[in-house]
Amino acid sequence: MQNRLTNQSNNALQHVVASKLARSVFAGFEAMFSQFLNITLGAQSRFEQRQYHSVQSAMRERLQVYEREVKNVSEALRVIAYAELTCPQTWQLAKNIYGDMVQNHENKPIAHTFFNSTFGAIWDDKKIRTVHLFVLKAKYRSEPRSYESLVSRVSLHNGFNNAVKTLITNQVFRVPFSNLEPDVATLQSTLMQGAQQQCKQVYELINLNDGYIEYANSLFFRNKACYLIGRCIAKNGDNMPFAIAILNTDEGLKLDAVMMGADQLSLLFGFARTYFMVDTDKPARYVDYLSVLMPHKQRFELFNAIGFIKHAKTEFYRHKVDTTKNSPANFKYVTAPGTPGMVMLVFTIEGLDYVYKVIKDKFSAPKTATKAQVIDKYNFVKQADRVGRLVDTHEFRYLAFDLSRFSDELLEQMKNQIGSSMVISGKALILKHVYVERKMTPLNLYINQCDNKNLERVMVDYGKAIKELAGANIFPGDMLMKNFGVTRWGRVVFYDFDEICPLTDCNFRDVPQTQNALEELSSNSYFDIAENDIFPSQFKVFFSANDIAFNYFNNENSNLFLATFWQECQQQVKAGYLPDVYPYKQSWRF
Repeated sequence: MQNRLTNQSNNALQHVVASKLARSVFAGFEAMFSQFLNITLGAQSRFEQRQYHSVQSAMRERLQVYEREVKNVSEALRVIAYAELTCPQTWQLAKNIYGDMVQNHENKPIAHTFFNSTFGAIWDDKKIRTVHLFVLKAKYRSEPRSYESLVSRVSLHNGFNNAVKTLITNQVFRVPFSNLEPDVATLQSTLMQGAQQQCKQVYELINLNDGYIEYANSLFFRNKACYLIGRCIAKNGDNMPFAIAILNTDEGLKLDAVMMGADQLSLLFGFARTYFMVDTDKPARYVDYLSVLMPHKQRFELFNAIGFIKHAKTEFYRHKVDTTKNSPANFKYVTAPGTPGMVMLVFTIEGLDYVYKVIKDKFSAPKTATKAQVIDKYNFVKQADRVGRLVDTHEFRYLAFDLSRFSDELLEQMKNQIGSSMVISGKALILKHVYVERKMTPLNLYINQCDNKNLERVMVDYGKAIKELAGANIFPGDMLMKNFGVTRWGRVVFYDFDEICPLTDCNFRDVPQTQNALEELSSNSYFDIAENDIFPSQFKVFFSANDIAFNYFNNENSNLFLATFWQECQQQVKAGYLPDVYPYKQSWRF
């Protein structure tokens, strides 16, 4: 009898504690979402006032909201749970209670991820022995929902040109358009030409004044621009997505460009760009809508693009597991193509457009950084304006893989190079700390397999990438071609961050002249060199193996070898100058 009463008392206590855990996590989720939304709500005002430094500050602040609230909730739970904090049964019960609480919540998927994050923050490495919470089961995966409340439509009944004009004039700004009629005329003709080239059915029905233009009610803000997203739809369902870029110039608002079709929109939502600010309390439904406009984009890419980077990681994990499960058994994880890194071990698997990067236990000479310093570099990149030239990364802790999928060669290499970062548990290989990046063709490999036309194009863009990074106060550090990749659009993007730093931290110098030829031949430097000294004239060594590539690069970017160029860039950064960087081709601009 006494034992039964004791068990009943314990069960009652466990339920009370579990309920408090669930309620605390839910309160933390709501607080996180509110803070995220409040920062986002200021995007239009910052755009209208051209407060572009505030735009960057707001982006950095928004990135910190999630982790900060997870930490706050974790600290509260340590007090609330007390002795039951590390009781698996209590947490399982808390999960069930929390699941019921958010079952009909508008943002249930993101709420699930917040619970997982809080659980992970408390259990840390113990979670490698725990089944993932709200992740893999089918009931935790949200089905696409209606996005009708997020969009508006303009009928083509009164003609396509009138519909396009209505589309623009329906947008509400505090700042007037400077040249509305000519801008709208250009937009009308460009959309018509795009439909003619990309979607004949839409073009034919446009000419019949049949169908409508659909657009998202929320504008998408990023850097110095905002974007009106939508599509032209014929009654038979054929459609052409578009994104209209709007700038705020000295004279007023201006329509600057239009991107048409899923491929062009994909460039706007690329993985090397900073995140959009979108005024919505229904982000998951917006992802559903964007998935219709860009069906080839994965959900995790779209959640990432609108700033929900933690939930993007959940979606990525599902994608990784599904891709591996559905791939042939002979698809194995192997070392990624390219020159092996001195700091990172990089591997990938066929069928997945991503690579995994793990910091080595011991760096190859001449690298002298520590693991902590490398992690700081990646955190720096996460907070930076990537201007389309830095690959985005997802940082995972205790990420599980199917052990049978690793080639014997890679497995041996991992044991030797990253042994302290991996655990083998049953049929799983678990990485304690790993970065995930988009797979690209390394630039040093690309130039050996392309024709002269593409070689010239990519070498010019290589220099342009370095200059655009400099304008964003970023110095890549090691600018060897093996550290840059080429995207499917042919853009050059930097992906090796272990030596990256703010441009203003560098001291760019010319190599001092000497009258003594023997000093120049000496293996030792004949002048003092500080740790942050950079000598641009020596960058030419990056091209020592390919004269043709160097000539193409030098024709457009010879100023990169001059210390004065870099010093002028530093002065512009310190003066607060933010250069214009467009996420679309120059030829698309009006």
